[in-house]
Amino acid sequence: MMHKIQTTEEAFMSMAKRNEALIYRVCLSFTRQRHDEVQDLKQEILCNLWRGYGGFRQGSSEATWIYKVALNTGLQYYRKLQKSPFTTQLTTEMAETFVDEDDQKELARMYELIHQLDEDEQKLVFMYLDDASGKEMAQVLGISEANIRTRLHRIKEKLKKMAHDGKE
Repeated sequence: MMHKIQTTEEAFMSMAKRNEALIYRVCLSFTRQRHDEVQDLKQEILCNLWRGYGGFRQGSSEATWIYKVALNTGLQYYRKLQKSPFTTQLTTEMAETFVDEDDQKELARMYELIHQLDEDEQKLVFMYLDDASGKEMAQVLGISEANIRTRLHRIKEKLKKMAHDGKE
């Protein structure tokens, strides 16, 4: 029985397909969830994954490596988006068909606050919101699981304070 040997391109496409949902969730975290922005960021993530694919040595899990690349790409994309003269803060147009207007405003405000955090804090929050395990978060950020719990607690307190300070 002959097995077809996968080319590098086929192996990459297979990996990308297996992790499509993860990539999509990261895209939603860093865009205003408009289709064109999600597609643009997805393409940037895939390009960066392809560039780094030859250096990926299975030292970490495939999903952890993809998370790391996708989060870093998402942060770069978000900074670029914020500098655009046509960009405003996250709008309430997101998720119009799924949430009522008050929930949309709360969600938009939450993302505004998250994007005011430093990069490592943003990464941690987005992984937390994506239900990543403590182990996976620790691998992506290169810190212990205990440190993850401590940082998440501090970030939650920081976000509460930021939200409270913004209401006065």
